[in-house]
Amino acid sequence: MIVWSRGLGRLRLPLELPAATLHVRPDMLTMEGVIEPVCWNYAIKLGPADLADFLKILARAETARFLAEREGLLLPFVAQLICRIPSLIVSFLFRKRPVAGDNDALLV
Repeated sequence: MIVWSRGLGRLRLPLELPAATLHVRPDMLTMEGVIEPVCWNYAIKLGPADLADFLKILARAETARFLAEREGLLLPFVAQLICRIPSLIVSFLFRKRPVAGDNDALLV
């Protein structure tokens, strides 16, 4: 991923997402890392709505065409999705669900 802002002028900085540290919080995912060569810390915070929007973008025909035009991207991408589906289903089925009354206060 390339990062650019007006303050950087013509400088474009690479953001190495695979090197980011991922933090899973109840309300969001946070990816943190350092942009080299300037040694800037960054944090990308994605809430459920952001992730849903990314999935919608990935599901568009334009995205599939973009990947198909770049040799060696579309099939591995689809294969990785297919391989991860069983674990996603299992984690969804066995996730912890809140029990009614867990958030009730105890008054003495």
